[in-house]
Amino acid sequence: MPVFAYRALTAAGHARGGVVDAESARAAWQELRTRGVYPTELHEEAPGAAWTARRPAAAELAAVTRELATLVGAGVPVAEAVVAVAEQAEHPALARALTVAHARLREGQPLADALGTSPRVFPPLFRELVHAGEASGALPTVLTRLAEHTEAAAALRARLRAALTYPAVMAAATAGVLAFVVAWVVPEVTRLFAETGAPAPLATRALAAGVRLAGATWWAALPLAAAGAWALRAWAATPHGRDRLDGLILDLPVVGRVARQAAAARLARTLSTLVAGGVPLEAALGIAQAAVGNRRLATALGTARESVRQGAPVAGALGATAEFPRLLVRLVAVGERGGTLAATLAQAAAAYEREVETAVTAATALVEPMLVVVMGGVVLALVVTVLLPLFELGALVR
Repeated sequence: MPVFAYRALTAAGHARGGVVDAESARAAWQELRTRGVYPTELHEEAPGAAWTARRPAAAELAAVTRELATLVGAGVPVAEAVVAVAEQAEHPALARALTVAHARLREGQPLADALGTSPRVFPPLFRELVHAGEASGALPTVLTRLAEHTEAAAALRARLRAALTYPAVMAAATAGVLAFVVAWVVPEVTRLFAETGAPAPLATRALAAGVRLAGATWWAALPLAAAGAWALRAWAATPHGRDRLDGLILDLPVVGRVARQAAAARLARTLSTLVAGGVPLEAALGIAQAAVGNRRLATALGTARESVRQGAPVAGALGATAEFPRLLVRLVAVGERGGTLAATLAQAAAAYEREVETAVTAATALVEPMLVVVMGGVVLALVVTVLLPLFELGALVR
């Protein structure tokens, strides 16, 4: 079924935009009129048209998934539930993806395939779980479990972001003070000393020389820095560069341990959700490769997947890679023996998420006094290079 992009005005005169699926342009126009909007532009989108809007956040996707699970669980047909959620979605990419999915549902496609037409919005984990729910006849339960998984990921991300807010603000304030001193205060102090003919202190002269050097070479240093950053980014985007960079992160003394724990938490949470949703272990390991967020660990997980395909237990396959925490491997072994793999993985995910949060909180608690010391150093440098010379200049003038 065609999908039409539109721009319209509401009865109150507010501009709106989005997409609507209909048999024809006239039917799309009538559908929009029934919604209380008046189209000013309406055109059919190509089947593979790209959508460049910002990808929805985990919290936004979780809210939409929860609404869809509630409607389907209440007995609302899937197609009606999808269009109802699409009308309520505030994120443009989500609204468009759900509208396109509704059009595909009306053509007879299953929900998982319909959602697969928007891979930027609905990741492989989402689509595979929906497919498993449709196959098992437990779509409301799977959608609810998927909403809980997405909400847990969004909550962890929000807690980490909140823990890093204060250090980021302190660092920005320190950079601002330094920029002000270097760009305005130091040149003014140097000019005052030059006008009076008095020699400036050594610290002031050294800082002024550094400012003059930066002012004379910024036009060359800035392009070089930009070119270096672009080259580093391009190298990191290559498979070899990504492997080296991810491996370096894992090998760092403290950061590597936290990164490994975070990857273990994502792996355990993803596998728990997939296994509980009825996805086979081999397929679940393949989907989880994209969820660990580290190329070296993803490669190790691919090796483990091949071992599972050949009949090896999951715990043994993960342990043979020597890349995953031993506690995770032991918990997986316990879950396999007891037939409670999904529940055990969920417990492991919760434990690792708590450890990551604790480690980040401890790190930020250590960073805060370090930032205070840095700010004190900035103030000291300000006193030595600016205030004391000004006092000396004032005494000389008197």
